[in-house]
Amino acid sequence: MTLRRSRLLWAIPGALALAWALLAGPGGLQADGGTLRVSNVPMGAYRVNVFTDPTPIPPDTIDVSVLVTFERGRGMARGLDIMVFAERLDGTGSRIEHPATREQAEDPRYYAAKFALGSVGEWSITVQISGPEGEGATTFDVAVQEPGIFGNPFLILTLAFLPLLLVGWWLKRTRTEPQAPS
Repeated sequence: MTLRRSRLLWAIPGALALAWALLAGPGGLQADGGTLRVSNVPMGAYRVNVFTDPTPIPPDTIDVSVLVTFERGRGMARGLDIMVFAERLDGTGSRIEHPATREQAEDPRYYAAKFALGSVGEWSITVQISGPEGEGATTFDVAVQEPGIFGNPFLILTLAFLPLLLVGWWLKRTRTEPQAPS
């Protein structure tokens, strides 16, 4: 096997692995709503998991998805009243409340609330649940920020495929070079 062919055998898997890593990104744990914020919090007979999407959270949109199951694996909880409250932590008094419903969720197992926070900064999000087998609330903090240059999906796709284009260019260049006799 020639040295060029050996390099080629290592270059293609490396480029594919790099492209996959760039496409996958640091998305964290994914579900209906995205990044897991609250995990398995007991509220009466319920167990509550809360996800937010996208990450990082921009001021113009947030999806708070809530997955509620029964303890001891009895399935999904239905017929719940779920409210999501968002409050700025800087003391400006900005407060938003929005119901979470199954109709807003992409996955029928979830309840979701989709709304805009409207401004950059630190926010506290409270999810309040009420149902026939219990009630409760859980709170977590999020940082709302502008997405920046890497929030553009076209840029990320271009960066993901750039290694493949470079390997193709390298392969074409090595094929057109004259080989010295052995």
